[in-house]
Amino acid sequence: MPSHSPIYLLQYFLRKPSNQFFLSIAIRSFAIGMVVIFEPIYLYFYFGKSLSLTLLFFAANYGLFAVLSVFGGRIMSKVGFDWAMFISHFFFFFYYLLLNFIDFSLFFIGLAIITRAIGMTLFWPSYHTDFIRFSRENHRGTAVGIMNIFTIIPTILSPVIGGLILSKLGYPGLFASVLTVLLASAIPLFFNHEKHEIYSDTFKQAWSRVFKKENRRTSLAFGCVAVEGTIAFIFWPIFMAVSMFGFIAMGSLTSFALFVAALFSFYMGKVSDTNNRAKLLNIGALLTSVSWILKYFVITPFTALLAHSFYKLCRTSVAIPFQTFFYEKAALKKHEADEFVIYREIVLNISRFFSLIFLAGLFLIFPKINLSFILAAIISFGFVFLGKPPKFLRRFKKL
Repeated sequence: MPSHSPIYLLQYFLRKPSNQFFLSIAIRSFAIGMVVIFEPIYLYFYFGKSLSLTLLFFAANYGLFAVLSVFGGRIMSKVGFDWAMFISHFFFFFYYLLLNFIDFSLFFIGLAIITRAIGMTLFWPSYHTDFIRFSRENHRGTAVGIMNIFTIIPTILSPVIGGLILSKLGYPGLFASVLTVLLASAIPLFFNHEKHEIYSDTFKQAWSRVFKKENRRTSLAFGCVAVEGTIAFIFWPIFMAVSMFGFIAMGSLTSFALFVAALFSFYMGKVSDTNNRAKLLNIGALLTSVSWILKYFVITPFTALLAHSFYKLCRTSVAIPFQTFFYEKAALKKHEADEFVIYREIVLNISRFFSLIFLAGLFLIFPKINLSFILAAIISFGFVFLGKPPKFLRRFKKL
């Protein structure tokens, strides 16, 4: 029957704005998942195994993103959430295209930094603000859990697929595959009725939010999650490469760890809608810290599998209550939710910028990559400042 055709079912599914959003994110996550653990490795080898130069590349990218965040808010208010996210895909497309040709000219390095920063500037403010607007009060924890499932499930197999493509076709084949799927992720957005948000902050007003006394604890929490996440994104893949793990092994252990996280996500989302969210955040932060210490002692692919799976489980247990706190804080701002999102992006990326510059200098002196895991273990405790910190941290309540 025509009414039961795949096209009809897809159109019916896409009538709901949240389904359009989740499907687009799922396809995008699959695309990025194929390359995300191999991207830092690619740049690490391009820079002649110089960890410091690799870190400076990403530092420049995040620093530029912090500066451009305000313009991202203005563009979002002009073209709407979906168009901003759609346009961002073309910048990510050119970013991976430029990475494929960086051997030809140093000019492509600078251009790659700029295109990635613009892509993130267009995508992330719209992504977060859109989610805030359609997620319901008192059910945001569940919505965050569902969002994590839609983000994680497509990426369970993508690292393995990326590793297979990389081992057979090299980076050109991998980048071509990512580009194709990335553009496909924009299709569900065309089924949506465009939504707009009026972004009113000037550049000065947006940056002044970072230094306001009432935002100090929130800024500290955002800064800590940014630094810890950056160590996971850059240092862990490079550590595996330096430890001589093969591409397929890296993809497989990453996929298994994501599978563990996916099983846990929906449950954590449900629990995060209860009054125990702050307690869950504190426990999750402690466990995440422990998981980083375990990663310090990784030697073989099997120990990497165990340590990374435990990390993903712990990181999910802290990420969902953390994200729920963030979205609820933003929703309470009502018409200023987008301003709060941009403030968050500034804090995240300026924290990444300064921490990567510091680490680039540190690793010129102490070139042991897994030292960064100890830093991540310490930084993980800072997540608790977005909720209700445990008693031994209450002395920081005046921050």
